Amino acid sequence: MVRTLASIPQACQTIASAPTALYYEGDRTLLEAPKVAIVGTRRPSGYTKALTARIARELSQSGVVIISGGAMGVDAIAHEHSLPGTIAVLAGSLDVGFVRTNRKLIDRIRQKGLLLSEYAANTPPKAWSFVHRNRLVTALADVVVVMEADEKSGSMSSARFALQQGRALYVPPHRIGESAGTNGLLERGEAQALWGAQTLLDKLAIAPTDGHQERDALLDFCASRPTYEAALARFGAALMEYELAGRIAVIQGCVEVRRGDTGP
Repeated sequence: MVRTLASIPQACQTIASAPTALYYEGDRTLLEAPKVAIVGTRRPSGYTKALTARIARELSQSGVVIISGGAMGVDAIAHEHSLPGTIAVLAGSLDVGFVRTNRKLIDRIRQKGLLLSEYAANTPPKAWSFVHRNRLVTALADVVVVMEADEKSGSMSSARFALQQGRALYVPPHRIGESAGTNGLLERGEAQALWGAQTLLDKLAIAPTDGHQERDALLDFCASRPTYEAALARFGAALMEYELAGRIAVIQGCVEVRRGDTGP
């Protein structure tokens, strides 16, 4: 059910063309947590895919909420690996403002995370509204990360918004000739180098959660033979990692812990 936030978050009240209303579905309390925006190209390299997944997962495990734009590529990977602690800001209204190929992911965020939009019902996204959305993604975040971007790309608009809004901006180093946009930010000193989730946790003054705690929680949850869908919604890609490692098994639609594996 679509609702309207009682008040516009303070961080969004002073930006250019501040929204007059924000519509939401999901858990609005996520807005109260430390937040990192992770954005980037719709066609990430293998390096970017793996790095995005790892950073989003590790930040989420430490209580950081990940914000992105609900698009394909980097956005989708960041959302997928931080569920349920993720916020998707859409470029159209909540009923039509997403890419159809992302429908299943958006529905999961709707159920477990938080969807936001400044557009009333039946407002499809336009070319300009994707850039317009980016100013909200960066304004809501405490820190902004651009994972990979060409010089002339929508993701670079996020970098510009972050700098205008006074947000700390980070980018991972890429090889010469790749991700010219983010490498240019580094070269000009407009962004700081991102070496991993710890860089961002240090910036936010958050102690990392011991990975063993997350693994124990996953195994404890699966000990009750939950449905695969329920376990996937709670733990995301970590569930698949455990399955590939042989620590859990999916039997008749339910997840079971392999005998003898009760912890890391």
